[in-house]
Amino acid sequence: MGASEDAGAAASVTANGATIDTVVPEYINDRLIERSLVQGLGVKRPRIVERSITRATANGDNYMSDVFRIAVRYVDEGEDGPASTRTLSLVVKSLPDTGQRGHMIEEIQAYEKEVCMFQEIVPKLARMTNDAFFAARCFYASDLPERLLVFEDLKTLGYATANRQAGLDFDHCALVMRKIGQFHAASMRFAEQEPELLRRRFNFNMFNPAYSEVSEHVRTILEKGLETLIEVARNQWDGFDQSIVAKMEQLAPVYVDRLRECLHQDSEADGGYRVLNHGDLWSNNMMFRYGNGPDAEGRIVPQDVAFVDLQISFYTSPGVDLNYALANCPNYDTRSRLDELIGLYHASFKATLERLAYDARPIPTLADVRREIRRMEFFALVSVISILPIVLMDQTDEVVADFENLVGGEEAEKARQIQYNGVNYQRIVRPMLIEFNKRKLLDV
Repeated sequence: MGASEDAGAAASVTANGATIDTVVPEYINDRLIERSLVQGLGVKRPRIVERSITRATANGDNYMSDVFRIAVRYVDEGEDGPASTRTLSLVVKSLPDTGQRGHMIEEIQAYEKEVCMFQEIVPKLARMTNDAFFAARCFYASDLPERLLVFEDLKTLGYATANRQAGLDFDHCALVMRKIGQFHAASMRFAEQEPELLRRRFNFNMFNPAYSEVSEHVRTILEKGLETLIEVARNQWDGFDQSIVAKMEQLAPVYVDRLRECLHQDSEADGGYRVLNHGDLWSNNMMFRYGNGPDAEGRIVPQDVAFVDLQISFYTSPGVDLNYALANCPNYDTRSRLDELIGLYHASFKATLERLAYDARPIPTLADVRREIRRMEFFALVSVISILPIVLMDQTDEVVADFENLVGGEEAEKARQIQYNGVNYQRIVRPMLIEFNKRKLLDV
């Protein structure tokens, strides 16, 4: 395909056997590629020889953005001597100001946060931790004519997404816990250097305090999820304790406000501590690199994990990331080993702070970590009720679980019926609701 043939044309990718078509926005063009090469790789005078553009993710895998992959061949005409042809793969994340999600992207400052994370903060955290690979390099970002970021392609570095519907096994979860432990620890050192940046830019995730009312989109997704779970548990779960269903009904009117109060806690006011949370730490926002084959026991063991989608990062208690990840990521068998995973997180967190000679406050103990998890555990309840069904939803021809179809209309209701009636979801959520009830998280 020639260099001038792609923009505006249909792009397609095959995912799970289904071909997905979309239109490439006109602003994803040669000029964008050239700017990315110049700013990201220091190419002096790039000339595009050939490029092709495809969708990088399947429908339902990204809710706030459209993601494209660009395969490009180019030469640097500013080089001394004969210019050789090079190949590169780029990933473009577009945050369009269209549809239901346009206002949401603006309200949560998704673009501004993500640019700051990838261009200012993550490179510094990596340098602090002996070049730990937290995320892809961001080559270019712009909000004109649309908000977008251009990244190196993790796929070409050997990273791939895991099967979110199956859940992550213990090896994958352990890797995530160790890496986010490093990330959190480095952010505490960074907070000594630039505390105002963190407190100003990352003082919220989904509830922007500049808005007096909770976004209707957020409220709809959360409340409709709880309503559907109540309906399914009441009418279809044989032998389930109906007093728990009654408590969920009593919780419903204050459900979103309780979450907002939970997330707005000042974790330092009573001796706790803050870290820079990823903010949306679930399996779709992780990519794993694997070894060259199975280990001695025949397992395909992941060697590394990198994070993507740092658009709602949040400077607060680490209980945000830990509750969210441990509620949404583990497969059924791994859920009995959450204490082990918390221990692995703390060991990595502590070791990183010790290597950084951190002394701004005593290094948090494992007991301190567990206290932060308890502080934010209502977020785990909300994750299980309103987020996990989306995570575990099988891809289906009946409905596409994109942002538009999560916030309203007939398609949203159809999606929820599929999500909450999923066998895997019910197997996980029933015992968790019993546990949440014991911990009085359902009490009003």
